[in-house]
Amino acid sequence: MIGRRGSSTWSPAQAASSLAGLAFLERALAHILAGWAVKMPAFEAKLLFATQMHRAMERATQWRSRIHGLCHAVAVEPRLPKGWQAALKHIDASPDPEILVMAVHGMLYPRLIEMCEAHARGADADGDRASLELIASVLPALRAERRCGLSLVPWSKRARAKARMGGGTFDGLWTARQNGEPLPLEQLLWEPLDRVPAAVRPKGLRFSPSGSLGLLPADPLHNASDLAILLHKELDEEFTTLEFMARNSYEHPSMPWNFHRDIARQAFDEGRHARMIGRLMQARGVRHGQFEISTASYDGLYEFEPCQTGSRKELLWRMLIRQTFMEGLAIDHLAFDIQRRKKLAGQSDIAQVFEYILRDEVFHAQSGLRWSRELLGSDRAPLVEARREAFDYFTSRAEAARERFVMENPDAAMAELAAIEAVKAARGSKRPETPLNRIGRKQAGYGDDDIDQIVAWGFASEKPRD
Repeated sequence: MIGRRGSSTWSPAQAASSLAGLAFLERALAHILAGWAVKMPAFEAKLLFATQMHRAMERATQWRSRIHGLCHAVAVEPRLPKGWQAALKHIDASPDPEILVMAVHGMLYPRLIEMCEAHARGADADGDRASLELIASVLPALRAERRCGLSLVPWSKRARAKARMGGGTFDGLWTARQNGEPLPLEQLLWEPLDRVPAAVRPKGLRFSPSGSLGLLPADPLHNASDLAILLHKELDEEFTTLEFMARNSYEHPSMPWNFHRDIARQAFDEGRHARMIGRLMQARGVRHGQFEISTASYDGLYEFEPCQTGSRKELLWRMLIRQTFMEGLAIDHLAFDIQRRKKLAGQSDIAQVFEYILRDEVFHAQSGLRWSRELLGSDRAPLVEARREAFDYFTSRAEAARERFVMENPDAAMAELAAIEAVKAARGSKRPETPLNRIGRKQAGYGDDDIDQIVAWGFASEKPRD
């Protein structure tokens, strides 16, 4: 892909216009995958969507940078007609997961590939060399991603899915994409087409009911069965956080570009964590679904009565609880657990996986702090107060759910109380204390007021353990 030389090649403005189409398709692809990850029943599909969402967002950023390089001197960047939005929005409106996969990987990816090839044919080999070099690296990745996506739908189901997806409608919209008002790339994304308050899971799995404490591992450091429960719970957390973060991006398309980059990276990270935890489980003969599945970290954080649905306040509360509170706890717990497991035989693989996850959690908390402050006007004091308000509501709702569970399931509740006593016995009746990982929290951007709050709530201690 070396382009051509001479007067028959594209001008900088023509090249920028071509790249604008590529940038929008990649950004729209990330948008669609972000919205659909939680609606895909298969866990492997969720992992693939998170990976491809991140890659598409990064490629869109690279195309955007090339557009800026071609247009900065004249202070004018290309716009695209609104018809582009209509074509991509049609794919997002697919009626079910199989049709969505066939539409994305059977119709959208081929257009991306065709547009890359067209740009390579029209670009000036010297003037637009940076774009040509980028295309040379992007094309193999796009082709591989398309194959991986199509593999989600068995051959036996592809013909039926194609027949149901209305390819002719998309073709018509694609042909007419140059119609409509010209808009900047950031204004071409569409508002969310749905709300998804409950994470979708494969059929046949057992779920931990709302208000239940679930299985409680008494001694996950030394007992293999308890370790299996711990890893199973960790895997559930990785999947629900992946889905949760993806929806935060999809449901707020007007947030700044770098917000969506951060969110796409975190969704990708959670997918990597899921694969690593899955490896640890497989090495120990543990199967996902062996115990009850929990989606509480998605379902329980999706919406809050004090927040208008779809509002920036709802997004703020989601980030405050998931990213600045829960991810902060992970920074403390992981650092402590890594130290303990390094001293035990046969747990070096767990310690190493947790070390990788800890590195990512620092970024995730940092991102949550950054964008929470952005929504609050970059003032640290309101963030601490807003976190307290969100946390108070979150805990009161959890307590109410627990009360309902106890009333409706007294025998199960008694069994959970017995499990709690077993945990206490395994710890010698000592109150569990997790040392505060001050270095990790400071690296994430927590201030002293943030740290004082978590210590005051009793979730971490600055006193070293014996």
